[in-house]
Amino acid sequence: MNKLRSFILAFDVLFHSSPLMFIALALVAARIDGKEVSHYGQHLQQVLLLSPTIFPVIFAALMGRCFKYMGLFLAERGTTLGRLEQLIGSTSLFSALERQISLRGFSVVGYVLMVLWLLSPLGGQSALRLMGEETKSVLSNGTVQYLNPDTVVDTAMGAASDIDSARSVFSSIFLASLLSSSKYQDTSMDLWGNVKMPRFASVENSTSDEWKTIRNDNNTDVTYASLIGIPVAQLDNIGTSNFSVKARQWDINCDRNEMQGGKQAGFGALDVSTWKVAYTPVNSSCSEWPCSISFKSLANDDAEDEDYFNYTVASCKLSYDMYETKIGCKGRSCIPTAMRKIDPYTGVNYTQDTDTFFRGTPTLNTMTTLPRIDNLGVGSVAFRGSTNAEKWMANPTNFVGLKTYVQLYELGPDVLSDRLTILWNSFFQSTYAMNTLGGNLDQTFDNITQSADTQLFNGTASALSTPMPSVWKVDWKWFIALLGSSIILQIAAYLALFFKYYTCVPDVIGYASSMTLLNPYVPTPTGGTTLHGLERAHMLQDMKVMIGDVCANEPIGAVAFAKADEGRVARLVRQRFYV
Repeated sequence: MNKLRSFILAFDVLFHSSPLMFIALALVAARIDGKEVSHYGQHLQQVLLLSPTIFPVIFAALMGRCFKYMGLFLAERGTTLGRLEQLIGSTSLFSALERQISLRGFSVVGYVLMVLWLLSPLGGQSALRLMGEETKSVLSNGTVQYLNPDTVVDTAMGAASDIDSARSVFSSIFLASLLSSSKYQDTSMDLWGNVKMPRFASVENSTSDEWKTIRNDNNTDVTYASLIGIPVAQLDNIGTSNFSVKARQWDINCDRNEMQGGKQAGFGALDVSTWKVAYTPVNSSCSEWPCSISFKSLANDDAEDEDYFNYTVASCKLSYDMYETKIGCKGRSCIPTAMRKIDPYTGVNYTQDTDTFFRGTPTLNTMTTLPRIDNLGVGSVAFRGSTNAEKWMANPTNFVGLKTYVQLYELGPDVLSDRLTILWNSFFQSTYAMNTLGGNLDQTFDNITQSADTQLFNGTASALSTPMPSVWKVDWKWFIALLGSSIILQIAAYLALFFKYYTCVPDVIGYASSMTLLNPYVPTPTGGTTLHGLERAHMLQDMKVMIGDVCANEPIGAVAFAKADEGRVARLVRQRFYV
C-alpha cells in the first residue's frame, strides 16, 4: 500500500508540474528572438503547433482538480453549499457560467472562475501565434549606371558610311528583338535584361501629376515604347533598389489609317521595299517636332497593273522627346513605376543644333533603312510578300512565314500608332551603343567604358534595401498571454496538490458512490466513512441501485437513491405526487 501511495504521489507531482513545459517553451522562444532561423527554432515551432491541442487538455485536468480539492479543503472547515457547488461543479467555462446563473448569486467567485477558464483557449492559441520568421533589410545609398541618353548622337543613322559599317550589327540586334517579341513585348525587360520604358502616351492620362504612374498589375496593359530596353549596370543582385533614368524616345501618333488604290496612294516605285515612311509633303523637311509623316504599305498584288494594287495609307505625327523614368528593381528584375517628360536639352551633347540635325539626316536615313532591313538587295521585292516588320505590325505574336501580304489598313489608328512607335524605337535603339545591348554588363562594364570615346554611362543615385538573413521574431503580446496562462495554471496545479494532501477529509464529493454513504435506503457494512469516492465505488461496484420512490405504499411518495434489489424502491410515475 505504501508503494502504491508513493507511486501516486510521484505521479501527482509529475503531472501537476506539466505546466512548466509551456513556461519553458515560452522562455526558449524568447531566448531565440532575433537570432537567425535554424533547425533548432524550426523544431521548436513544430512543438508549439501541438500546444493548441495539449494545453486545453492539461488545463482542464489541473484547473478542475484545483477547484475540487479547494472545495474539499473548505468543506473540511465549513462553507456554504453554494460556494461548494460553484467550486466542485466548475469543470469548464460553460459549467462555471451555468452555476453562476442557476445559483442566482452572481458572486465574485463565480466571475473569477469564468475568467480562469477563459485562460484555457487563450493559452493554447497564444502558443500557436508565439513566434514566426522576419526578414529585415539594411537601407543604404548606392550608384547605378545606365546608358547615357546623349549616346544617340553616335547613331549609325548619322551618315551613309556609318550605316554600311554597322549594318550587320544593328540588323542582327533589331531582328533578334523582333523575333523574340512574342515573349518579351509585354515584359518590363528585354531579351538581354535591359529595362524597357513605357510609351509615354500610354501612361500620360494615368494622373494629373507631373509624374505619371505606371501600373504593372495583371489588369493593366502597359505599352512599352520599344522591344529594346535601356542598359543598366551595377545593380544589387539580392536586394531592392530604386532609381531613375533618363532616355530619349520616339513617338508616332497616327490620326488616319485607310486603304487606297495605287493611283491615289502615290506609293511610287516598288523596287526596294513594300512599305515606306516619308515626310509630308513628299521631299519636304521638318522645322520642329512633331513632324508630319506618311506611312504606306503594299496590301496586295492581285491586279495586273501596279496602279490598281491596294495600299495602306496613314497620316501621322513623329516626335522625339526626353523622359525620366523611375525604376524599381528586386535583384536584377526591374519594372518602371513612374514617368515624366523633361527638357529635351538636359544632356551635354544634345543641343538645339543636334535636334535640328536629327530632324534631318538621322530621321531620313531611318525612313530609308528600316523598311529594307530584311530585304536589302532582293530583286522584285514587291512580289515576295510583306516584310517581317509589316507582318509584325499586323500580328506581333504570329508573323513569321513565307510570301503573304498584310492589310494594315484594318488596324485602328491607335493600334497602328503603338506598333509603328515600337518598331521605330526598336530599330533606332539598335543603331547606337550596340556593344552595351547584349546584357552581362556587370562583367564587361569596365572594358566597355574604358574603350569608349565618349561617356557611355551615367551614374544615378540609388536607394538600396539589402535583405538580411531571416530571424525569429517573438510576438510579445502572445508571449505574455502564454507565460501568464501557464504560470497561473502552474500555481493552480500546486495548490491542488497542496489541498489534496493537506486535507484530512476523504474525497467523496462528486462521486456516485458517495450517495450510499450513511444512506438508510442503501444498507452497507458498518464503517468505510473514510473511504475516497473511487475506493467506495470499487467495493460496491456490483450493487444494483436506483433513484426511485422509497414510499411506494404511501399516499405521497418520496424520491431517494436506494438499493434496487430488496424491494425498497419503485419506479417514479408522472401522475403521482412526491414530497
